Amino acid sequence: MILSGSVETVVRRITYLHSRADGRDTLVQRFQFNGPSADADAIRDILLTAPLIGDNSVFGNCAGEETNATDRARTVRGFSPAPGFRFDVDITQTEGKFLVRFSQPERNMPYLQGDLLWTIHDDSTGAVLDEQINTQQASEAGAEPLGGPQLSFRRWLFFRIGHKQVMTGASRNIAALVDRDNI
Repeated sequence: MILSGSVETVVRRITYLHSRADGRDTLVQRFQFNGPSADADAIRDILLTAPLIGDNSVFGNCAGEETNATDRARTVRGFSPAPGFRFDVDITQTEGKFLVRFSQPERNMPYLQGDLLWTIHDDSTGAVLDEQINTQQASEAGAEPLGGPQLSFRRWLFFRIGHKQVMTGASRNIAALVDRDNI
């Protein structure tokens, strides 16, 4: 299934696995980027330097405000990819991996807090963005479990529908940004 309409870089989801382990939802997604400029360094550079929200950005025109950017960390406060979903997102690169932390400091009872892991590597046909949520690989990389203290319909939607859609859009945007940066 092709996710990008880009002339140069094509992205497709090559893995989607939602499961449960130790009482938590787990999610693994992998996106493969194919094109003359699509390599792991280009994807990492996009995640560290391109706007995260707004026009020509990683996540598109979503509510939120980028703050506190450094050469290895990015923050979006009040990120809202859909009505009823709002959280802060901190993206930090360490040792070639990205820990993406979700928090909801404005809520007394957060429905989504913790980390997910992104790793990016080259393969024989391009670059692969590998996302791990609540997996052993994520835990070994220092990710705190992504969840909340009680049952939540919003968290259920996040794991089964919402995050898949957000990452589909983000991967398309990343592909377009790779092409735009290499014109």
